Amino acid sequence: MKHYLVIILNFFLLTVSSTLVWGAAEKAEALNKKIDLAKLTGLNYFFASWYNDNMWLYAIMVTVLMGVIGLLIALVTDIILKMIGMEVHKMEHHE
Repeated sequence: MKHYLVIILNFFLLTVSSTLVWGAAEKAEALNKKIDLAKLTGLNYFFASWYNDNMWLYAIMVTVLMGVIGLLIALVTDIILKMIGMEVHKMEHHE
């Protein structure tokens, strides 16, 4: 019985998420917002121009940048914890 409940739950989650994606896609077509670049400099100008020129490239680059920053935060935290003497290693999972 548990097996069937898992299958039904997975089917439900897949159909709800796909329905939400298609609903969001219809609203996203109306997005034509452009950022005014006149007062921007540096990184703000760089990312705003990406947003204005190609929103897909902007989305991909921001997603990659978030992953890289998360990795850097994890590595720096790992180094700091090792420096103060804490044992940092992968947890072993025994079930």
